Amino acid sequence: RQQHVGCPKQIHFDRSKAAKSDLIFVATEAQVLAALRSNTGNIVLISLARNGEVVRAWEREGGILVWETMIHSTPNKPISMVASSEGTVFILDTTSLTALAVSNGQVKWSGSQLVTLIGGVRDQHVEIVRYDSQGDISPKKQIIDARWFSKERCILSNTVLLCHDSSSVFVVDVSSDPAAVEQAALEGVTEVIPLKVDGFAAVRARGSVHVYRVVPSQPPQQLITMEKADAVSSIRTPDGRNLIAAFSSMHELSVYDLSSGKRIFESRLTEKGRAPIAHFTFALSAHEFEFVTVSEDCRIDFFVGSTSTSTAELLLEWSRHEALSTISTVQMVDLPLSEAQAGIESEFITEGNILESLLRRLYSQADQFHRAFVKAANQIFSASSILNIRSKSFADWMASLRSSAVYRDTHKGDGPLERDYFNLRKIIVVSTLKSTVFGLDSSDGSIVWRLYLGRDTMPLKESLGSLSVPLFIQRTTAHYHYSALAAVASANKYTRNGLLITFDPISGKMVERVDLPYRIKKVEMLPLLDIHSVHPLLIIDQSDKLSTYPKLSSEISYTTPIHLFAFDAKGRLDGFRFEPSKMRLQRVWGADLRLSSQQKIIAVASKPAYQRVHSPGKVLGDRSVLYKYSNPNLVAIAVLDSTHSVLHIELIDAVTGYVVYKGKQPKVSGPVHLVQCENWLTYSYWNEKNRRMEIAVIELYEGSEQTDELRFNSLTPTLPPVIRTISQAYIFPQGISALGVTETEQGLSTRSLLIAMPFGGVYGISKRIIDARRPLEMTPELAEEMLIPYRPELPIAPEDFVNYNQTVYNIRAIKASPSGLESTSLMLAYGLDLFFARLTPSGTFDILKDDFDHLLISLVLVGLVVASLICKKLGRNHSLKQAWQ
Repeated sequence: RQQHVGCPKQIHFDRSKAAKSDLIFVATEAQVLAALRSNTGNIVLISLARNGEVVRAWEREGGILVWETMIHSTPNKPISMVASSEGTVFILDTTSLTALAVSNGQVKWSGSQLVTLIGGVRDQHVEIVRYDSQGDISPKKQIIDARWFSKERCILSNTVLLCHDSSSVFVVDVSSDPAAVEQAALEGVTEVIPLKVDGFAAVRARGSVHVYRVVPSQPPQQLITMEKADAVSSIRTPDGRNLIAAFSSMHELSVYDLSSGKRIFESRLTEKGRAPIAHFTFALSAHEFEFVTVSEDCRIDFFVGSTSTSTAELLLEWSRHEALSTISTVQMVDLPLSEAQAGIESEFITEGNILESLLRRLYSQADQFHRAFVKAANQIFSASSILNIRSKSFADWMASLRSSAVYRDTHKGDGPLERDYFNLRKIIVVSTLKSTVFGLDSSDGSIVWRLYLGRDTMPLKESLGSLSVPLFIQRTTAHYHYSALAAVASANKYTRNGLLITFDPISGKMVERVDLPYRIKKVEMLPLLDIHSVHPLLIIDQSDKLSTYPKLSSEISYTTPIHLFAFDAKGRLDGFRFEPSKMRLQRVWGADLRLSSQQKIIAVASKPAYQRVHSPGKVLGDRSVLYKYSNPNLVAIAVLDSTHSVLHIELIDAVTGYVVYKGKQPKVSGPVHLVQCENWLTYSYWNEKNRRMEIAVIELYEGSEQTDELRFNSLTPTLPPVIRTISQAYIFPQGISALGVTETEQGLSTRSLLIAMPFGGVYGISKRIIDARRPLEMTPELAEEMLIPYRPELPIAPEDFVNYNQTVYNIRAIKASPSGLESTSLMLAYGLDLFFARLTPSGTFDILKDDFDHLLISLVLVGLVVASLICKKLGRNHSLKQAWQ
């Protein structure tokens, strides 16, 4: 499990002398407030917000919740500002101001306080209202003519209102009565930067940051100009000095003393390929500077620099990659073959006569023996260095031998990335919405590599309006003569044109960046290979023009047409046929769901291309076979009418447009989640009538006759004119945030439905329990099929929780992938946190258990062999003695 807090929006470095340790408080885009320890970066406190409805207070050290107060805000009256002063917390929305006592959170006004509110009309005037919280003084209102006023161009820094237009900076000290406007001319102003020190203001103009001294009733005085400053921060030190620091686009750091305007510290970040600094904060101790930086890829870094010299290297103490909380697409890639495994594969690929094949086999086996001998020798010598050879008992010697095995396991990451025997260890390649792609080691979750795509990239917009960064594995490690190849599609932030970036998913090395001259409407990976064993990408632009990357070779003939499916949020469905040889996209069918203004497509689910169906049917109690309708081209569409609370489910063949199933459920509301597998569809919803969460399953069958025994073809009509449909619904006693299903290499193991819950649990339930054919009344034939009698409630067994006590917050999706073992499925649940596990839905029927003592059984076998040889020798001696008597 990996815990994250989200991409930081605000950071605060708290260095209280009374506290036991320094804390870094972070408020993130994921509506999370967290506290991190400054020495390790570990999470001390984490709290998830509820749409700005609750105000909470915690103890700083223990993170214990002291109080919480409900704020009755509405979408029409959102909370716009929270401030504190003299033991009171003020909460401002569009029409009211609420005050809470810091001690207990009660809604009241404590003491007599003068409250100042600032508002106005855009490009007209600023309005300042002052009144006493106890009502002893009547409200006073001051209106200042301000053609430059705008909410987007103004900030409030303590008691100073700072605004700007394109050629000037305006300063209003709201603490003075009446308030006056001071102005400073500056061309090309684009932003006013808030500072944490009183009496100073920072303004960005034409790529530089200008720092001004702000004195009441005087024009701002310019002190410092910092060239090419991307991020600026300021602090007031314990000895009363005001410092300001800035990071440039070249990762150069400068720290200035605001009283003198002199540079007192400078350094530079030397790491290559890192993202620019978005914002940061810092602190000064007796001997060193401490910097907490947040990059544009949401990476939090903690640096330390010595104050003994004006120029020093920044030392990285720890990092947190919070972009992993915004994962868009996940792919699990097999590790490359080892040299020995590649040698075995080459024996069967290289052509030649029998003698050459024999020589290759002998050479390969000799090479394998040499590698096995070297590996065994290394293990023996590494183990002998930690073995307790002088141990007085056999138990101590066995314990030391086991510890040597543990030592080798803990240092397995030092070796090369090679495929293990059961293909359980993989590289998890994830694309994020923060312009970063990661490669994670599935064995321990460590980051193998990280690729920053650039500050000019942005996600693509999907048909339903969500943001996405599609990730494609164009060439796997099965083609061991080549390196693996992956690609991500995104858009240029400035031109909105398409962008393709290819890289090696094993090493993370970028291969090529392709800037497309058009905007991407749809991108798909084609199910065919070119001469370099690469799956080309089909790219469709906004004008429906086609292109492929890489370009299709004329040396290979592509005769089989490829069918594509497209839809939009308005309910328009289209099926296309792509002819690679002619580079032509032909519309085959089209349909319109005719959605009303209240209806909306909320989910679309299809089957993954790698999914395997092991059994084509089910054997019934009368020895007949009920054949499954396993259509790999089936697409499930969920349409929700939120006004009338009606859910529509449609199953459509994407090749022909044939509607296989159409259903309607009243009294249903979201959230709705879909998962489709083999011949069944499972979806979850909220039953408004009974006020509970339910899971429904729909199973499709052809009947007692199968149309095609070898493969499914959508263009061939099925033998039965109507597909047989069986559906059933079950009550689930918890909320559901995501659904998934296990995947194995051949589909032989019983599948499990994976359910993510809002409180952070991941639950696995066997498909046998959510079977649509569970009967109300059992018969001998149904009992022989081993069906479970129908009960509407789905039981939750604590031992079936996949993550046990490891809470995983805000899970958005579950990705499953097969391993080399048929019994084992790999699962990654991702959202705010990440959780990876190996699942065995049918048990470990093809592997020994983890607690199997290999060492002990080996010693027992060796002892038995030695004992048999000794007994054989003793038996011969006894027979010889008997012969001489």
